[in-house]
Amino acid sequence: MKYTKTATFLFPLLNIPKSLFDCYILDSWGRVKYKTRFLNCFLKNLTIGKYQKDNYLHILVRNYRDTDFDKFYSTIQAFPNYIDDYDLDNCLIFIFDVPSDFRIDFHALIEGYYSEISMDSKRLILANNFFSGKVYTLPLILNKAIVLKESWEERLSNPGSEANLREQEVWPIMETENEILTTKIVSSVIENKKLTASKDFDI
Repeated sequence: MKYTKTATFLFPLLNIPKSLFDCYILDSWGRVKYKTRFLNCFLKNLTIGKYQKDNYLHILVRNYRDTDFDKFYSTIQAFPNYIDDYDLDNCLIFIFDVPSDFRIDFHALIEGYYSEISMDSKRLILANNFFSGKVYTLPLILNKAIVLKESWEERLSNPGSEANLREQEVWPIMETENEILTTKIVSSVIENKKLTASKDFDI
């Protein structure tokens, strides 16, 4: 699954270390199957009627109950901005409230003003993002780098018509329809073969 822009730019504002989602889940042959519980993060959620506030984020997580799951679950529930969680088709969805200290930047990011957020928010994004692109691209986005601006202008230009981004940001604005969690998305991550304790934890 390709990470949403919510997972890249907004999830870090929750101030949850991405390492919390690290895991070591094996298949029945003892091979590493998953190294993270994190699947994605969404700005909106159509799988439930409540929890629709503008400053809520919805984290989609693998619901494998391995030996470390209880520690992970109790730790994530202890965050002060934790709201609730619920099971859905072998996935787990956590709802978090964006801390008030980061809400100005939260709304700025939604509007596409990546370079205008605070240094604290930029540091959190660089440290805790889930990004499907090249790692070195994020600092270029957050600092509105000339090299990325020129790259976009070159790609957008046609013979006889050169593009000029002027003072625009150098990354596309979030498209809300791509940041919505739906039952179809949840269904797409369900597997037919599921890990079971009897297969994975026999001594």
